[in-house]
Parts: sequence; structure tokens; C-alpha cells
Amino acid sequence: MLLFDKVGATISEGISLVRDREIRLGVTGLSRGGKTALITSLVNNISAFGLKGYEDRMPRFPEYAARGISYGGIAKSRDFSVTSFPYGSIMKTLEQDPPQWPESTDGISEIRLEIRYRNSRWYLMGDEDRIFLDIWDYPGEWLMDLMLLDMEYEDFSEKCRERLRVLDGVVSGKEFADRAAKLDWQGAVNDDDLHEAVTAYTSWLRKCKDQGFALLIPGRFLLPGELKGAPALEFIPCPDPEAGKNAGISSLYAVLRERYNYYRDRIVRGFYRECFSRLDRQIVLVDCLKALKGGRETFYDINDAFDTLLSHFSYGSSGFLSRLFSPRIDRVLFAASKADHITNDQHQNLLSLLRSMVLGAMQNVRSAGSQAEFVTLSAIRATECRHYKKGDLDTDILVTGYPDDKPYFPGSIPSKWSREDMEFFQKNFDFRSLRPPKLGADRIIPSMNLDVVLHYILGDKL
Repeated sequence: MLLFDKVGATISEGISLVRDREIRLGVTGLSRGGKTALITSLVNNISAFGLKGYEDRMPRFPEYAARGISYGGIAKSRDFSVTSFPYGSIMKTLEQDPPQWPESTDGISEIRLEIRYRNSRWYLMGDEDRIFLDIWDYPGEWLMDLMLLDMEYEDFSEKCRERLRVLDGVVSGKEFADRAAKLDWQGAVNDDDLHEAVTAYTSWLRKCKDQGFALLIPGRFLLPGELKGAPALEFIPCPDPEAGKNAGISSLYAVLRERYNYYRDRIVRGFYRECFSRLDRQIVLVDCLKALKGGRETFYDINDAFDTLLSHFSYGSSGFLSRLFSPRIDRVLFAASKADHITNDQHQNLLSLLRSMVLGAMQNVRSAGSQAEFVTLSAIRATECRHYKKGDLDTDILVTGYPDDKPYFPGSIPSKWSREDMEFFQKNFDFRSLRPPKLGADRIIPSMNLDVVLHYILGDKL
């Protein structure tokens, strides 16, 4: 029975693809970049489709009214073997008093949305058509592992040696270097000594993450998920480029190379196939403010991270055959997240900063034949911008929905990177930890520019 169900689901999916009635959306972002918040807001707002007066919330999503959208909601899962995105539990945390931000993602999950709208084909006038939107969520820590797909163990070790050297002035890797140097790379494996070295390397990765760095590999060392304690995570980069030359098949070097190969071929490749290999559209979330706050090294690190990451996705125009046999991402939206941390007069600067950060990645996407655009975004908006004028003071300020929070001006942000602008930002910008907004009786999550996102992702398909 299960076989027939799977075959039936595959046939149904194929028909939807042929008719272009299914969009597979990838939300790509680093750890704490806002992926879960965006997916939650998309589910919440799409579920409000059809409510009276909802079109007033979506002025830049003209297809909503033009195509007579009448319904949006969660549909039956496409793949019963994948964990469902925990939308219900996340909403409970947002609706409690006081509301809380959702927990960080610790595994892969999926949600499928259904949207119904008026059919415009003359021979089906009066009938409703529908389109499905599939979205995956995953830990941002796992994302950087995609770069391992092109690396042998020797390449991985060389990359890590370079990272340890470059970041040494910010995050010392001495403890790991000392542990790794004591290992006998041509000799047999000593599990206790190896585990201490793995622990030291993982500790170095965590310290790098706390500093805001993004190029952290292997990602599952930071968030192992179901692999916690498994031998697949008991390997480290080799500190000596010459260590492998005389290593036998039972040596520590050979064992770690074998474990690395298993991790790359089974874990990372499986993650890629499950989440990214069949995408049609992509939203790339970039936390520009975090990059500025982290300093010069962090800023360039995040730039390099996105250039590296996006090289592993398939871009290009999408047609009848490609949707079935070789899916390509035909539209990419680069979004500067957490835009509710700045006032309206700073949004153009944030957009310019985003463009400068992902210029190389954007050019590669467009050269492959995909469309690419930019937007500032707040998936769950925690502030409102208001104009304040008193005496000589004439400025925009931010207010929250909490009476005990005083209105404030967070500061200005540079439109492009320079050492002087970054230092000014770090000294003067008021980067607060905002509390989630209190939801109204309609339970609709407030957002910023979500209508722009929906228009870009869905508009042409409707």
C-alpha cells in the first residue's frame, strides 16, 4: 500500500510540475539570519488569504485582488518522511503573554501551502485554480557544509588551516593546534586523544560563531542533530600538509579521511538532495547589520560565505522539461533582514549595503539566466517608525508595542563598507534586542515588505 501511495504522490507531483502549479521555495540564510521567522510569517499571512479587507495589507501584491485569491492554508505534506514545520507551536510562543521568539531550528522540516484563486481560462471560467508552495526549513549551521561537496579531505584541511591562520588575531585556535600536533598521524587511532582534539576544534568553531563569523565547517559540529556522538563527526582537519604522504591504510590520517568522505558523501550530499536540489525559487536572507556590528573580518567573511554558498545552486531559466528533470532556480530575491531595527530614512542605505555585499553572487546568478532582485525585509515586525519633531529636532524614531519601551533613534548605517563608516556605526548604532510584537485579535503577524516578497515569488505563477 505504501508503494502505491508513493507512486501516486510522484505522479501527482509530476502533473503539478508540468502544469506549473507547484513552486519549491528555498529560504537560504546563515544561522540566526531569520529563516524560521520568515517561513512562519509566510504561512501566517498566506493563511489569512480570503479574509475580508486583507488586500489592504498587501498593496504591492496586486495579483491578490486581480486574480481573485480566495483561500490560503496549510496543505497535506508532500513527503510524509520529512518532519512538518512546527507552525502551530511557533504561533503559541508568539501568542503567549509575553510573546517569545521561536527557538532556533535544529533539524530539517517542510511545509506545503495551498493557494486558491479565480481561473482566467475561458473554458474554465467560474472554476477555482490552485497553486502549491513548498518551503523547507533547516539549521543555518548546516548550510556552509555545501562547500565540502567540492573538497577532498586534503582541500578541507587546507581550507581550515587557512581559516585558523586568518582568524587567529580574533579567535585563537592554539588549543586545537596543540591537541592536533600531539596526535600520531601515521600511527593507529587513539580514540581519547582524537576526541579531545575534536572537542577543541568544535570549541574554536563555537567561539568563531559567537564573533559573528559564517564560514564554519563542518556545520554539524556546531549542531549535530541526530548525529550527536556518531563516529561520522569524529574527525578534524590535518594541521600538517605533508602528513598524508606516508600514511598507511590503518593510520589516523587514513581513518579521518575515510570519516570525512562519509560525512561529505552521505550526510552533506543527502542534505543537499533533500533541501536544495529541486528548488524553483530562492530567498537569500542577509543580516547586514550583524555583519557591520561584527567588524571588518566578519563583514568580509559573510561576503565570502554567500559567494561560496550560491555557487552550489542550479540557476537558469525554467521550462517544461527542466521542471521535471533538471530543476533550476529562475528567480532569486536577496533580502536584507531585520529591517525593523532601522528607521525608514535608512532603508535606502541598507539596500545599497546589501547590493555591495552580494554583488559577486548576484552577478553569477544573473549570468546563469536567473532573475535577481533586492529588498529590505522584516518578517516579524517588532517596531513602528514615526516622525518626531520638537524644536530643532526633526527625525524619525522607532517605537515598540510595549509601554515601558521608550521611543528611540537607533542611528544611521553606511550605504557601503569603509573602515571609517563601520567604526562610526559600531560606536553609535543602538542595536537592541527587540521583543516580539503582541498579535492582535486577527492573529496576523505584522511584517515589512512581505507583499513585495509574495509578488516576486508568486505573481507570475498566478
